[in-house]
Amino acid sequence: MTRRAVVLLEVMLAVAAVVFAATAGYALLDRIDHRLARSSELLDASDLANSALALIESGIASPENLHGTLHGRVVSLESVVAGEFVRDPVYRLEIETEPTQWTGLLRVDVLVLEVESDRLVLRASQLVPAPRVVQ
Repeated sequence: MTRRAVVLLEVMLAVAAVVFAATAGYALLDRIDHRLARSSELLDASDLANSALALIESGIASPENLHGTLHGRVVSLESVVAGEFVRDPVYRLEIETEPTQWTGLLRVDVLVLEVESDRLVLRASQLVPAPRVVQ
């Protein structure tokens, strides 16, 4: 092999190594970006579900009032009460309730669904006091 051939081979190997490293780095950054977006989505959905559960537990809102409501990234009680249209909704809440074996407690399941794809983002459950029946 001549000296030129050896230099050409070294350059080709160096370029191949750089391309391989760049491709691996891009794949790693893409995976990190995807996981960061998913974590942010779970955080928003968790905040929304916990806010809805707190409103139900405190008696400020009933499961029937919150079921099917559309939200941005936070629960806005004003929009639920007034029935206003939420601009650019991101999530839809579905609330399911069922009695438990313990007297006076209901199991409330809050499902946070993405509006565009109807994909379940988060499901949160909590036991809350059953509403008192006024006689």
